[in-house]
Amino acid sequence: MPVIAIVLFCHFLTAFTALGMPLFLPRMLTSLGLADSGYLVGAMFVLPTVCTALTAPWWGRFADRFGKKTSLLRAQAGLVLGFLLSGFADSVWLFALGLMVQGVSGGTLAASNAYLSRLYGGKALAHSLNLTQCSARLALVCAPIVLGLFTHLSEPLQIYRALALLPLLALLICSFLPGDGDQAMPTAGAGPAADKADAPTRMQTGTEIGTGTAFSHLLWLQFLFCFAMVVTFPYFLPYSEQLGVGSDALSGFYYSLPHLVYLLLAFHTKKLSLSPQLQSRLGLGLLGISCLGQFLLPGSEGLLWLRLLFGLGIVLSYSGLHLLVSQSLNHKAAGLSFGRFDAWGKWAGVMAGLAASGVSQLGNLQWPFLLAALSCGAGLFVLIFSFKEVQDHACTVP
Repeated sequence: MPVIAIVLFCHFLTAFTALGMPLFLPRMLTSLGLADSGYLVGAMFVLPTVCTALTAPWWGRFADRFGKKTSLLRAQAGLVLGFLLSGFADSVWLFALGLMVQGVSGGTLAASNAYLSRLYGGKALAHSLNLTQCSARLALVCAPIVLGLFTHLSEPLQIYRALALLPLLALLICSFLPGDGDQAMPTAGAGPAADKADAPTRMQTGTEIGTGTAFSHLLWLQFLFCFAMVVTFPYFLPYSEQLGVGSDALSGFYYSLPHLVYLLLAFHTKKLSLSPQLQSRLGLGLLGISCLGQFLLPGSEGLLWLRLLFGLGIVLSYSGLHLLVSQSLNHKAAGLSFGRFDAWGKWAGVMAGLAASGVSQLGNLQWPFLLAALSCGAGLFVLIFSFKEVQDHACTVP
């Protein structure tokens, strides 16, 4: 089986619990004796994300020093420990400690991407980054449905205990992957040699990042894109009810639709001949139009098309952004690069959750979509003025 298939499968196993369980935090806290857990749900929801954002760059340096495979195994082992702590918690504080361990020791997305960077380069690496997003979105779609069947147990924390087996299985499988000291599998489009082979093509199409462009511009682009995407998530269900969507099941379908679009189209993005800059601009433009449309939408008519447009914007934004990252990557410091990149996405998620809560209280449930549209506009500003399509040299990550 190809290495990338193994890494993607194991990432799905780890993401299944981490992305699926937060939806059921109110029930988990109630089982610990909190009759009114509303004030704690928001804090518990962002706690693992904040911990990951704080520690991801440090774990990136760890990966560069001790090996990408070692860091991947470390992340999976951390999730096993965190899930077990949460599963056997007999107090809110021990449950919170489990969530903190999940955040501090997790970061499997960045660890998986850093490991894949030792095998792939250029467009092949960008495509592999798109696929790790596929495994995350597949978990995001499947996990709430599957886990929802078991959350009515008398002791719902038992779910964490059982699901600790998933990252444990991933750990056992990944232990057989080639280490950093082993010779990488010969893979089409892999490694720095492939980058050199692709260089004439990239220069002809003008897709290199301009000389001197700081990696911080990529981090800001990641932040603005993730903020625009995530700020619309927390209050989507009551927003759809306000529009007159008839049932929770239909609201759930509209919520999941962009992720389904990504799963259907992400495998085909490698066929696109558009430059990374143009893909990113189109993606953020479509995402911004979709969010502005949902902000102005008077009823549920047209919501289906706007959600499809939202999904297409995510596909093109990720594809362009991942191409820009793959072109600017310093493979010797790939762990730190992906750690920082992941951390900025996590901070965007935290800020998006806080912003969505604030504007929904001050305005109405449509205001998060206006924030998303404005964030897309800021991302387009960064793209237009910071990423020039030239035919010189690609920048490297400091």
